Amino acid sequence: MTLFLQNCLTFPVIIFSGLLLIVLFYWICASFGLLDIDILNIDGIDADIDAGDLSGMAGWMTKLGLAGIPLTIIITFITLIGWLLSYFTVHLMLRFIETDILRYLLGTVALFLIGFIALLVTSFLLRPLQPKLAKMKQGQGVKNLIGKVAEVRSSVVTEQRGEALMEDGGAGLILQIRASQDAEIARGDRVVLISYDAATNSYNVVSELEFNRL
Repeated sequence: MTLFLQNCLTFPVIIFSGLLLIVLFYWICASFGLLDIDILNIDGIDADIDAGDLSGMAGWMTKLGLAGIPLTIIITFITLIGWLLSYFTVHLMLRFIETDILRYLLGTVALFLIGFIALLVTSFLLRPLQPKLAKMKQGQGVKNLIGKVAEVRSSVVTEQRGEALMEDGGAGLILQIRASQDAEIARGDRVVLISYDAATNSYNVVSELEFNRL
């Protein structure tokens, strides 16, 4: 037990041990409904977007086949795999090196190498589940938007076209919206999302005034 704790607190295992505690705390809170699974969601990552159209982390996630998977699940897998690899690296090799400078130098190299391997293994394990997880995530996102208010930014809203902006505390969400033929909705009007059409990836809306009269 003493050797186990010593390994857990040895560099680079201690970094993954800290992340593991954070991940464990998150999932405990999520299991009680205190946190949402998409708390670290990155806007703009979609499973249907071409990787060439993205940059930064979103582009890497798409290339690795992880687009659409909740970031919290990805981090959890990377942390678990990274902790196991780093623990056995220390247990089987680094703990026998007596020179501190050399041990920390090799530990730093091992940290980056383990992180890279953990990312690749995570991609290998989650890629087959990506369609189901992405579909589940999209369904939850759609459900959370129903009943919310958005502001029309297109000149008109018809049964074929329309666009609205929903404030989300950041840059905002640009949504495709549709309205019935007799609806009188113009640019700047506030509308309420009442349903989602998966075929056109759009939301059916009514004006906020009409919604309040229902």
